[in-house]
Amino acid sequence: TTFGIFQDGGFAKYCVVPRNSIYQIPDDMDLDSAALIEPLSCAIHCHNIADVRESDNVVIIGAGSMGLIIETIIRPHPLKNLICIEVDQWRAQKALELGADYIINPTKDNLKEEINLITKGRGADVIIDAVGISDTFEMAQKMWAPGARLVCFGQDDRAIASIKPNEIVRYQRKIFGSYISTACDFLDAIELIDNKIIEIDKLITHRIDLSELLTKGFSLMKERKCIKIITNP
Repeated sequence: TTFGIFQDGGFAKYCVVPRNSIYQIPDDMDLDSAALIEPLSCAIHCHNIADVRESDNVVIIGAGSMGLIIETIIRPHPLKNLICIEVDQWRAQKALELGADYIINPTKDNLKEEINLITKGRGADVIIDAVGISDTFEMAQKMWAPGARLVCFGQDDRAIASIKPNEIVRYQRKIFGSYISTACDFLDAIELIDNKIIEIDKLITHRIDLSELLTKGFSLMKERKCIKIITNP
């Protein structure tokens, strides 16, 4: 159990947790890096569910903090194309810096035409919806290839979307949900950071004092001009 999700504790001053929820980090790992273990583990879990292969055209919908972290997990793996769909210019630029091959802005570009152009008419083999609203779920259905895997990662419990069951059956597509992570994912995240496989400094865009959390910290999140913010007491 991740504290602060299924039960309160994420913002508590003190928190009592069972022994099996404690993970040891290497002695030489700094606490800024350790703070990213949990979100990295969620991205690893999503990547494992997506089962990315060398022949895949991969699309990530949404370059928010988690969409970008998922990108850093996927990018080192061999694949055909890594495409990010994002409307915000700052986030789109970050996606390019982290290794996206293409950026598509669905408010300016014809999504289906752009995907077909990049994939030579095939469509997306893997789609990760890191937003989780009705529009993005239906957006995914405009570009998925036969046999595609759609991983729903972003969450909005108000979202309601439609789907044609025959599009799943006839083209043998699969839809998965990805929610937080497992103990194995957590350990994998520690190993990725410890072995310097993930460039942590590219994911930490701001560092603030604890006294600035409710002002500067939340303001940065509302402006959506950050990936991860480290708060130090």
